[in-house]
Amino acid sequence: MSEFGLIEITEENGVFTIEIGGLDGKTHAGLARVFRRAHESDAQVVVVTGKNKSFIAPEQYDFEWVKKLGVYTDMLQIFREAEDIIRDEINCEKPTIAKVYAPGAHSLGASIALACDFVYASDDATFSDPHLSGFGVPPGDGGALLWPARIGLSRAREFLMTDRSCTAQEAYDIGLINKVVPRDALDAEVDKLIKKLLSYDPLGLKMTKKWLNQYLHQNMNVVGMGTLFAEGMVLASGNFAKKTEAYGKQLEAEGKRKG
Repeated sequence: MSEFGLIEITEENGVFTIEIGGLDGKTHAGLARVFRRAHESDAQVVVVTGKNKSFIAPEQYDFEWVKKLGVYTDMLQIFREAEDIIRDEINCEKPTIAKVYAPGAHSLGASIALACDFVYASDDATFSDPHLSGFGVPPGDGGALLWPARIGLSRAREFLMTDRSCTAQEAYDIGLINKVVPRDALDAEVDKLIKKLLSYDPLGLKMTKKWLNQYLHQNMNVVGMGTLFAEGMVLASGNFAKKTEAYGKQLEAEGKRKG
């Protein structure tokens, strides 16, 4: 386990790569710091992906850790980290690319992917935000900001307020992601994009990203803090742990995770 938990980072040939291997307490804290590290690096492009050609989905979560989030002291820390993850990712001056393999980007994984400037996915990946359906809480880690920014409010409601998932092809068709390619071609497609981005003037590229992200900055405080507050109210209600345990058992029954 690295200083960022289940996250490995590498910096080579102008590319800062973040590989996420799952989610537990140390990794959540690591995610709150790793995009700042990428921002401060000498790299010109940031790639976010999963270890062993995956991404991050609830079946890769440490559910025992998740169930403990209803504890008041843990809530305060988690809220600070959740805000830092998305804020620092959006504020990172370098262009960011999510390289999404199956199982795809779900829950916090979806927020991390959708906060990137580009989302490239393999054709067997899927996308969803099961905060409400799985954990019984609002999408407090950026989902309520990022899904509407990409696909509009009406479509975002369908995903965030129902148990709705989509394939990579549908995600591309509705504008949620930038590209879908066969699984064995994803690395090559991302490499093409990296090469193009590295060919531009770094300052010009940084400033272009900065101005394109003004919409997100304008809405970040209102949407982000509002959903974090709402999430905290539900976490404190006492039902969160039971809902989370039931969701974990559901994933086990579906063969998506081990007990």
